[in-house]
Amino acid sequence: MAAQTERQFANFFRALWGQQPFAWQDALAKRVLDVEPLANGSAQCPWPDAIALPTASGKTASIDIALFALASQASRLEGMDEGQRITAPRRVFFVVDRRVIVDEAHERTRRLASKLRHAKSGILKSIADDLRRIAHGAATGFEGEQPLAVHALRGGAYRSEAWARNPLQPTVIASTVDQIGSRLLFRAYGRGAGTWPIYAGLVANDSLVLLDEAHCAQPFLQTLRAVRRYQTWAREPLGRRFHPVVMSATPPSGCEDVFADRSEEGRDPHHALGRRQLASKPAFLQRVATAEFSEALTKSVEDLLGGGRKAIVVFANRVATARQTHRRLRENKNIEAILLTGRMRQVDKDAVASRLRELDLYSNHRSACRQLERPVVVVATQTLEVGADLDFDALVTECASLDALRQRFGRLNRMGRSIQARAKILIRAEDAKPVRNAPDDPVYGKALTRTWQWLDGHKNEVDEIDFGIARLKPLLPDAEALAELNAPSRDAPVMLPAHVDCWAQTAPTPHPSPDVAHFLHGPREGVPDVQVCWRADIDLAGADAQEAAIESLTLCPPASSETLPVRIGVFKRWLAGQDADDLGADVEGAPAGDDSEAAEGVNRGERRVLRWHGGGTRPGEVTADPADIRPGDVIVIPITHPGPHDRLGDLPPEASDAPATLDLGDSAHRIARAKPILRLHPALVDAWPDAVAAKATARSLLSELSERREDDSHAEAVRGLLAGLSQAEALPEGWRWLPQAAKELSAEFSTVAAVRRACHLVGGRSLILVGRRRIEKLAQKAALFNDEDDATASGIAHRDGKPVPLRTHLPGVEAFARRHAVGCGLPNELAEAVARAGLLHDLGKADPRFQAMLRGGSPWATGEILAKSAEMPQTAAARGRVRAAAGYPLGGRHELLSVRLAESAPALLPEDDALRDLVLHLVASHHGHCRPFAPVVEDDQPASVEYHLCDQRMRWAGPTKLERLDSGVAERYWRLTRRYGWWGLAWLEALLRLADWRRSEWEEAHDAE
Repeated sequence: MAAQTERQFANFFRALWGQQPFAWQDALAKRVLDVEPLANGSAQCPWPDAIALPTASGKTASIDIALFALASQASRLEGMDEGQRITAPRRVFFVVDRRVIVDEAHERTRRLASKLRHAKSGILKSIADDLRRIAHGAATGFEGEQPLAVHALRGGAYRSEAWARNPLQPTVIASTVDQIGSRLLFRAYGRGAGTWPIYAGLVANDSLVLLDEAHCAQPFLQTLRAVRRYQTWAREPLGRRFHPVVMSATPPSGCEDVFADRSEEGRDPHHALGRRQLASKPAFLQRVATAEFSEALTKSVEDLLGGGRKAIVVFANRVATARQTHRRLRENKNIEAILLTGRMRQVDKDAVASRLRELDLYSNHRSACRQLERPVVVVATQTLEVGADLDFDALVTECASLDALRQRFGRLNRMGRSIQARAKILIRAEDAKPVRNAPDDPVYGKALTRTWQWLDGHKNEVDEIDFGIARLKPLLPDAEALAELNAPSRDAPVMLPAHVDCWAQTAPTPHPSPDVAHFLHGPREGVPDVQVCWRADIDLAGADAQEAAIESLTLCPPASSETLPVRIGVFKRWLAGQDADDLGADVEGAPAGDDSEAAEGVNRGERRVLRWHGGGTRPGEVTADPADIRPGDVIVIPITHPGPHDRLGDLPPEASDAPATLDLGDSAHRIARAKPILRLHPALVDAWPDAVAAKATARSLLSELSERREDDSHAEAVRGLLAGLSQAEALPEGWRWLPQAAKELSAEFSTVAAVRRACHLVGGRSLILVGRRRIEKLAQKAALFNDEDDATASGIAHRDGKPVPLRTHLPGVEAFARRHAVGCGLPNELAEAVARAGLLHDLGKADPRFQAMLRGGSPWATGEILAKSAEMPQTAAARGRVRAAAGYPLGGRHELLSVRLAESAPALLPEDDALRDLVLHLVASHHGHCRPFAPVVEDDQPASVEYHLCDQRMRWAGPTKLERLDSGVAERYWRLTRRYGWWGLAWLEALLRLADWRRSEWEEAHDAE
């Protein structure tokens, strides 16, 4: 790459962050920009296996380098010949096994994306336009695209998957090991099986995986390498394999190509990087009786105050210890004590992060001159020890393995300020015994005790050891001895082809199926998470109440920002009525400790919860049995359940006094889906602030609900209520969504008739008004697409309510599919096969019974054949009634009929057998089925279906019979899997399915006519 392009990276970096890049950042950018594609057009990955740099070196700038390298290839869109395809990865996954760090990395990339999106001139505008071209897949017509999408995978629901919207979109995804690893292995935690292949295809292709501090995730790194090897087994590899890059001061074994800083900047006291690495960080060593440990942590904080030290961080190895220490510190009214763990909802973590920014605790130019009115103490678990860009004056930590301690000390005087930084390292007396007598720590094993002995042997005459980067380095032992001091790293199981065969079968999933957790964290008793949220408007006590609860959740599904990650063992104990503290560490996949299982013989049934699986959730998912809970489950808890709810995680103080405030459904829905919603239920209305004058009106409306059901006069009352809510002012920050949503709903439903159509009466006690019109200012962050098994998808119509004709939907999906395939650099014949599948994918909707469903269930309704209609009900119960009225079979699948109709017009299919196989498979699997078997559909009265497309007459009469073992569906799946590979076929499926979703999104916002 020309030297001019290399200079442009420095200009780009300076325009983003207001400073010159470090020498190593420039050197890595030069390396990445210099590597050209191979002669056959395949990607020759320019990234090293590892980036070996100490903490506070600015490793996250690797994301900036990846984006700049991608933008520099935008000119290849003109012509798109075989040798000039885009080879730089479009998706960058920044992976770390600390939940709060995921959020922090996401925040940095969010700022980067905002600067690109709003750039009006200069190099930022130039780079932004280049990224827009790549997102659009063409050199022209790109103006409406966003240059960079940024997302965080934290578990939970809808918002988490917006990263998968466009396979061409330059995207940065911050993720934990569990979230990205489960998606890579076709078992996405918390997601329905129908979407597993999409995520697997997008993660494993056209992506760069930056694994931060991989010594924390050795098994996952081994799994990443195994997947890369298996991608080469395809007879026709697609040439877009992902590449994993380790970022660690001590790269693990197996990294042959290691990139390091060869400059002198880290040793220059006048350079920013040198100040960070040369800073002194003396730490005092202290043994403490176990029973007095939390008290000793608190006392250590008090000892370190003074000498200009007002910002202190406390690290605890257990969640329970952190909570207990925080409670003690809160008793001191002269300090501000803040608790920060991975056991918080996103909205609560955002509030903490906002407070830390107000206090200038983040590393930036203001942190060097911050003035705190009173001391601030942040009590944290392991969740802050890796990558957190926070800068404290003093540090108190429980002893851990040496690698963990070095990471924790990266938060002490991170920027190398001219201060007297001080620290204390405390160890429980039982852990300070000789190695043979000390207990094995659940996370650090014997390394904790060995580290203490090593520290004790290298302390000075005043019981201190300096943890400054440059000062500690000469003391470190050789690699073999150092490994004994670091946290134990288990090996992942050997991944066999049989494992991958099982995982790739997603519909139906085979039983038994290998547990992916062992391949993410090693074969130990790790404890994954479940995601928990609360709702005030549901009750699970009886069958009718459970149906009503599912209907309410279908209209307002859980979103990731309102969910709380809970160790599955802790949740099982809570469900069983055992309200024990979380004795585990705050690390993904950490050993269970003492909280893995619920005790036997407990009285079940007092607490009932709902395992939410999207639109397919049924009353059978209501349970009081801990044995029913699975890793990654999204669990909804009625607030009427007996507490204590705060045993599950770190919740706001007001939640204890007002449990209904735990319900964040309306505000989370508005952000997650960029559409307003208002749920009216007595418990929710009671939780409104007293400043809401319309509160009394809402209570009156609900009290008269049963009387208003017959004449629909509730619609007029709702219109009046919306007008009153729109006037609410001076509300607390957490309630400002309420008048905004009311205004948005009032504008969309300007007549009583419109309100009547959009208002849902649920369970006799609730009214739910669901908006359909997109909130443009929120649309960039929202998940605006969903699979058609979702409640709203077949009901998508134009923004003015007009239905979508099949004759416009099919070529529309074809165009998107072709753009995806060509933009991803697929060979022409393969790109055309994907596009042809887009043209044929929804032919089965021509079934007269399906058309009746799209017209409210009336079998006599006639008109143009539709693909989407606003008359498709949004709830499962209502759709069931419409299906029965239309005579459509239970569980009917329009894509199976699409296959039969396509087969009846061979002129529309490729002549090549392999490409013909691909087209038919993509049609059959475009809702996640037929991998490898088609679902069984009992169709006793099949209809005769006929459709004309491209001057071809297609016809099929009778059941499809594709569920039969001799139908050829399974054999076709396995032929294509061997041809394109497990992850290659999944990627091809994703290109089509995302084209379908994106076309539906476009149709919702535009008039296709």
